[in-house]
Order: sequence, then C-alpha cells, then structure tokens
Amino acid sequence: GGSGRKSLTTLATFMVDYELFQIEISKSYGVADWREDLKRLLMKAGGLMKEVVFMISDTQLAKETFLEDTSGLLNTGEVPNLFGAEDKMTILDMCSKPAQAAGRNGPAEIMAFFVEQCRKNLHIVVCLSPIGEAFRRRLRMFPSLVNCCTIDWFMEWPEEALRSVANHFLAGENLSADVTQGVSNVCVAMQTSVTQLTERYKQEARRYYYVTPTSYLELINAFKSLLKSRRNDVGTLKSRYDVGLEKLLTTADQVAVMQQELEELQPKLKQTSQETANLMVHIEQKQKEAAVTQANVEKEEAICSKQAADASAVKEQCQTELDKAMPALEAALDALKKLSKGDITEVKSMKSPPPGVVLVMEALCIMFGIAPKKVPTADGKGKKDDYWEPAKKSLLGDAKFLQRLFEYDKDNIAPAIMEKIKPYEINPDFDPEVIKKASVAATGLCKWVRAMVIYDQVAKVVEPKKKALAEAEAELDTATKDLASKKAELKQVQDLVATLLSDFDKAKKKKEDLAKQVDDCSKRLVRADKLISGLGGERKRWTESSERLGAELASLTGDVLIASGIIAYLGVFTATYRQQCVNQWLSLLNHEKIPSGEEITLQGVVGDPVQIRQWVINKLPNDSLSIDNGIILSKSRRWPLMIDPQLQANKWVKTQEEKLKVLRLSQSDYARTLETCIQFGTPVLIENVGES
Repeated sequence: GGSGRKSLTTLATFMVDYELFQIEISKSYGVADWREDLKRLLMKAGGLMKEVVFMISDTQLAKETFLEDTSGLLNTGEVPNLFGAEDKMTILDMCSKPAQAAGRNGPAEIMAFFVEQCRKNLHIVVCLSPIGEAFRRRLRMFPSLVNCCTIDWFMEWPEEALRSVANHFLAGENLSADVTQGVSNVCVAMQTSVTQLTERYKQEARRYYYVTPTSYLELINAFKSLLKSRRNDVGTLKSRYDVGLEKLLTTADQVAVMQQELEELQPKLKQTSQETANLMVHIEQKQKEAAVTQANVEKEEAICSKQAADASAVKEQCQTELDKAMPALEAALDALKKLSKGDITEVKSMKSPPPGVVLVMEALCIMFGIAPKKVPTADGKGKKDDYWEPAKKSLLGDAKFLQRLFEYDKDNIAPAIMEKIKPYEINPDFDPEVIKKASVAATGLCKWVRAMVIYDQVAKVVEPKKKALAEAEAELDTATKDLASKKAELKQVQDLVATLLSDFDKAKKKKEDLAKQVDDCSKRLVRADKLISGLGGERKRWTESSERLGAELASLTGDVLIASGIIAYLGVFTATYRQQCVNQWLSLLNHEKIPSGEEITLQGVVGDPVQIRQWVINKLPNDSLSIDNGIILSKSRRWPLMIDPQLQANKWVKTQEEKLKVLRLSQSDYARTLETCIQFGTPVLIENVGES
C-alpha cells in the first residue's frame, strides 16, 4: 500500500463518470457474501448496463476462491454456477427487451447477451503487491491475471514529481522562495536516501521495509504540522522572556521617573499641609468672632423681643381705654349725622328757648371758646353771663356748624375748657333724655358734648401711654435696625466662615490627594526596587534564553525537517542506521543553506522534558532510542505498528494510557469493540498482530 493505486483508480472512475464497486471485508465475510456481491455487481453491469469499475486488492482476497472467481470474470466475463433459477429469471426479465432489440431471442441467446454486456460494461482493477512468493504463486495458478489484464507497474515517483508535490504543499508555510526550494530538494533527497537505506538494511539486517509515496506525504505533512506547532511554542516562550525583559527595562526607567515625581510631590505636600494648618487657625479665629457676634445678636434679639412685647402691651392698654370712649363718641356722631340744617334753624329760631336748650348751647359755647354776653340779672343788681345770643350768632348761624362739630379737635381740648364744662357734666338736667323733651336737635348736641368730655377724660389717661408707646416704638425701631445690622454682620462672618470651611475642605482634599500620590509613588517605588533587585540576577539568564530561543526560532525550519524525516521514515531502523541517515540529511541542509541547529536530536527539537519524564515513570526504558520511539509514536499522524519482541512498548502503553482497551484479532467481539472505542475516543492496543 501507499503507492496511490486505489486513489488513482477512484480518480479515473470519477473522470469517466463510472460507478466504483468494492467489497467490504469483515471478520464474518465468507464465500456466500462474496457470491452475493458478485451477483449485485454483474446485475449492474449486465442487467442495468451500467459502466462499473470493480476494484479488489490483495488485502481483500481472504480466500483463494475470491481470486479464482475474479480470474473467471477476467477470462470469460462470467462465474460458473453463480446464478440460480430465480436469478436467471430476473436476468431474462431485465435483458429481454434490449436483447430482442439486438436480434437476440430465446433464453440462451438472452443469457449470452447478458454475458456480453458484462464483458463490455465491467472494468476490473486488481491491486496486487509484487513482494513475496504469494504474487508469483497466484500468477502461476491464474494465468488470466497476466493474459487478460493490462499490467500497470507502479514504480517509485521520479524526483521531479516528488519536488512538485513538496512545492505544492509548502506554498502556504511562510517560507522564503529559496528556503522553500531548498526544503523541497531536501525532502526529495530524504525519500531517495531512505529508499537506498532500505536496500542496505535488507542486505545487512535481513529486514524488509518499503518506502512509498505515502511515506513522502507523511514527511511533508509532519513537517508542516510540527513547524507550525514549534513556531508557536518557541515564539510564545520567547515572547514571555522578551516581555519580562521589557518590563525590567521599563521598570528601571519608571523608577527614575517615580523618584523625580516623589521629590516634586513632597515639597508640595509640605506646603499644602502648612497652608491647610494656617487656614484652620484662621477659620477657628473667625468662628470665635462669629460666636461672639451671634451671642450679641441673640442678646439684642432678646432685648428687641422684650421691647416689642412692652410696646404691644402699652398699645393694647391705649386701645382698651380708647375703646371705652368710642361707643359714646360714635353715638354722638350718629346723632349729629341725623341732624339737618332745618333742625339747627329750628333751634336758632326759638324766641324763648327752653332751659335744656339754653344749657346745651352754653356747653357748646364753652367747648368752642365763645365768650358770653353780660346781661343784667333779674333783680337788676348785677350782671350775668348769657350764651344764647353769641351761640345763635357764632354757632347756630354758622353754615358749617355741623362740619365744625365733626372736625372738632377732640385730642387737644384745652384744660380750661374742660374745667368750665365740669358743672355741666354733673348737672342732672344736662342729660340727653332730659334734653330730648325740650328739643330733639339739642339732644344730639348734648350727646356730642358729653362724648367730648368722656373722650377727653380717656385721652388724658391714654396720652402718657401714647407717649410711652411712641418712645417704646422708637426704641424698638432703633433696636430693630441695630439688630438687622448685627444680623447682617453675623451673616457676613458666617458666609466668610462657610467660604473658609469650603476652602479648607478643598485644601484638605488636595493634601489627602497629594499624600495618597506620595504614598502610592513610594509603594510603587518599593515594589519596583524589589522587582529590580529580585529579578536583577534573572536578567542575564532571560537575555541569554531569549537569544537562544531567537536562534532556535531561526533554525526551526531545518531542525523540524530533520525531526519530520525521523518520524516519517526512521522508526523501523536501529539507532546506528538512524544516526547515519540523520548525518546525511544534515549535510543536505548545509548544502541547501537551510538554517538549522548544530546538533539536532528528535528529543531536542520536538521532545517535551516533562512528558518524557512521565513516560520513564510509566516504564518506558530511559535510553535515547526508546525515547525517540515514544516521540515517533506520539507525533506520527499514522497508527503506529510496534515491533516489540521484549514487550517493553506493551508495558509502557498499558501504564501510560488511561481507560486503555486491549484487543486481539482472535477475539469474537474484536470488530464491535474496536468500533465502540473509535466512537468514544477510547485508546486501543491491538496485541499479537501477525505478518499476514
């Protein structure tokens, strides 16, 4: 296998639009199954007249009967005694119309037509390996394999084909044109050198190993896969060292910046702290001033409140006294309002007024300060005061008399007038009810006089209180103005304190921010110093590791190519043959100028030390050949066939793999168990695999 026979047959079948037919070999596949498959094949080719390609390989020839029947198909186009009576009836039904169209009638001719169609439409491809005695024996037993077949012998791929395939697969691997061409040339040389090595190995060790195109494709695919993986691993590791070194360099630069920043911050912090302390002292002073001012204001407020209360009490007393006089005054005014000019004229026109009217007019003259007229007394011995004539002239004769009554200055009545009016006040005849009998008009005038007397009496009591009220209100007004001034002063001080407190909060926050910056800067500086001092010794090692990984990254192409060649080709060879071949390949790398390391080992290129240590713990022999074999087994893209006469690999795999399923080809449930393991991804070890 591995020459491309099946792949080429499948491609050719697709190109000519034929149907490909293959048998599926299983453990229970026998002659009966084989015959049924042949019937289906021939029914398609002869009955349905389809172009069918029947491909069978030597691995499918489980019984010699299979090859015997195939030889019959090649020779005559039919297999003797294959079809029963029912099968023949089916064939006759399928082919009767086409056969009649071709001028064939009768069962025998129709069957002959069926065989002709089989020979025409059936194309048989037999894939046999030329290695070993079995091939020669089969050719002797079945000459039709030679006589009835076109022999297509698959030789080794020519170098140009190998190079073309390599160039095709390496096109997208991010390699320069020169390196790509060099890698292609080395791949071709590897295939050729291993082919030559197998001949020498066969002669010297009597062991057979065949190099096929599949091995070459395995080489290229392994190279692509490992190169991508190693580039990623080495690049990631180098990036870690580079980032670490960059951090160290950056940290060193930052230390200088932080030190300068700290030196700049500390004076600012000191100055801000002093300013904040000074501001606090100033605030405390202003707060004391505000407290004194507030105490004064509160004291003034108490005084003003007392003065206001006193003034209110005096005002209330005045109003109470005035309220006593108001009913009489209002009654008098109401009586005056009821008087008319006719009523006044009526009184004036009296020739001999009644005593009550005369009494009222006398009182009015006294109130208005009109002097009486001296007239002789009744006995003629002396003179007496007469108010009637002056009253008629100065009062009753005045057109504005009533208006003068309404507008009388009752608040400023002279004490002399009130002294003269006292006898009238106590005179029982000077009563509105008594006067009413003499004259209704005089009644209102009497009420007015009495109301003025009462009002004057009240006014004399109220007047001192009014003066006291005026003085109290004046003092209250002055105190209120002083209080307002002090309140304004207090508000000004309080506003200043509030502003200062706001400034203090800002200054305090600025101080705290600066302190935090200083603290953070100091901590970062300490951490940076610790980092630099702690990793100072690592810097040299990291630099060397980064440079080493950079060189390794540059030489990965050649290193991985050698490792891929070992994985693809050299697993079957002993350590001596492997080393000889690797040395030859290293010369090829140098010749093609492909960058590579000085000493290349499979462990050094793709081995994981941690994984290898675990392998050794799990009973893998601790020698370079066994470890290389373990790497080949883990990195190979194909199933590994382990030649293990001492059962070393067997023990290692059983210890290494968890949930391992161990199978043997002789087990009855071998196929079913293998299928289940494939389905669930369970590792499988197949023991005692034979040569055939």
